[in-house]
Amino acid sequence: MVEPEDYGFSHLGTLSHVGTVTPSVQHSAFWRHWQERVASEAPELVRVGSYGADPSDPAAEFLFESLGVRIGCRLVLPPKGTPVRAGLVTSHGYGGGNFLERADGAWASVVDRGVAVLEIRVRGFPGSMRDTGAWFETEEGWIAQGLPIGEANLGELMGWSYVGAVADLVNAMRVMRVWLDERGEGLPLFLHGESFGGGLAVTATHVGARFVRPERLVIALPSMGDWVWRVDRPVSGGIGLEVSRLLVCAGRRFEETLANIRLADTVVHARRVRLPVLAKLALLDDVVPAPSAAAVYNALDTDPGAKWRFVTRYGHYDGGIADARRHALFARIVPDFLDPRTEPAHGLEPWLGVLAGGDRRPGGAG
Repeated sequence: MVEPEDYGFSHLGTLSHVGTVTPSVQHSAFWRHWQERVASEAPELVRVGSYGADPSDPAAEFLFESLGVRIGCRLVLPPKGTPVRAGLVTSHGYGGGNFLERADGAWASVVDRGVAVLEIRVRGFPGSMRDTGAWFETEEGWIAQGLPIGEANLGELMGWSYVGAVADLVNAMRVMRVWLDERGEGLPLFLHGESFGGGLAVTATHVGARFVRPERLVIALPSMGDWVWRVDRPVSGGIGLEVSRLLVCAGRRFEETLANIRLADTVVHARRVRLPVLAKLALLDDVVPAPSAAAVYNALDTDPGAKWRFVTRYGHYDGGIADARRHALFARIVPDFLDPRTEPAHGLEPWLGVLAGGDRRPGGAG
């Protein structure tokens, strides 16, 4: 078995890695421009109805418009008799092949606690392809869609798939905020994302704060972070591999193109995020390089007592039954962190002994 790349780090070095937080030159100007574009819209959550189902995923029963693109989503409600106590918005990873209906079971333990879950697919993925096509199936990859090569103005940068996806996630939170307000005053909103979705969630929390603020955040193996460090490091797949190919093609325009990508560097955005966070990090991962994911967590401005790090040995890699149990354990911890009937720290208290290792809840529970 060939383990994922460790990039020359010890396990402690991986978890303590700190990324470059200096933003690109156009960072502030671009995101102000982005916010003005997002503010010009008032998205509404509507049933597909007369639009007809998106053939790429008929389970997308709802939609809303985001920067001119119809975004498909699915709303999973608490069981009959259980009041709505909170809302959760969740996105997805970079694979692109999971249909929305298949995600329902993963959230059963959260929904049973009174949390309504809005599952979305960002532009170019199944359920949100009627206006874009299947961007994730293209030869150059989803991440390259609309990304300017070389110097670009703000309008050109707005065409990039990733900044559009950030808008999709922010607008999902906006429509969910309205939906919650219609059902009760002060109902909290939470946010979740894994891998690709984790990077989106951190960035959306920062740049979307003008519109809506989640009260709890769950991220796992967050991507798109620390490009200054990771651009020269080998990867085995995913966004990193596609970005590497794109930068090779950029040739003499390498630096300008990298600066465009760094507008969405998750580490840069994480330093403006301050809310309770539960994060899953790996010691070894060469799809989302483990040090870059750790750098996202380390950059979060959340008070040390309000962010928790759950560690697995491997990230995007089949590391056998022991590691699979760690990932499964994290899935069991998430509902307690997101339980709206208690504070995050109280929900996590029984699990503190297994955040760094182990495969079962302290006290002998399976």
